[in-house]
Amino acid sequence: MSMLEEVPSASELVSVLDVGMVKPFAMVTVRPDALREHQVSLLRNELADVVDRSCGQVLLRFRNNADVCVSCLNELICESHRCEALGGRMYIVGLSPDMRHMLKGTGLDQHLHLAHDTADAMRHFDRRHLAA
Repeated sequence: MSMLEEVPSASELVSVLDVGMVKPFAMVTVRPDALREHQVSLLRNELADVVDRSCGQVLLRFRNNADVCVSCLNELICESHRCEALGGRMYIVGLSPDMRHMLKGTGLDQHLHLAHDTADAMRHFDRRHLAA
């Protein structure tokens, strides 16, 4: 009797984030256009590392008006709170209009800092950096 070894799918072996440092914050681009359930553990680990390395100063960019699953949204909220606890802030750009509407309608937008675009988020970081 042979046993099949469970092998992670290709999408679980690849990073979901591209990270670059733009002083005073980390600029993170989400690779897939949307995050799904099977990518939650990757997001959790990678984003936690970015938050730690950037002292909670993170600009998270989605492409193509992304939607995210509930589990991924929960991770974004957790890491946003952790950024605040570290004295920083995570700004999120690129979510779809439907996703932004849902966040506002449920009150979840109170737990996330949504910027209109990358330039808007960068202005927020500039203001926070100058005030420090």
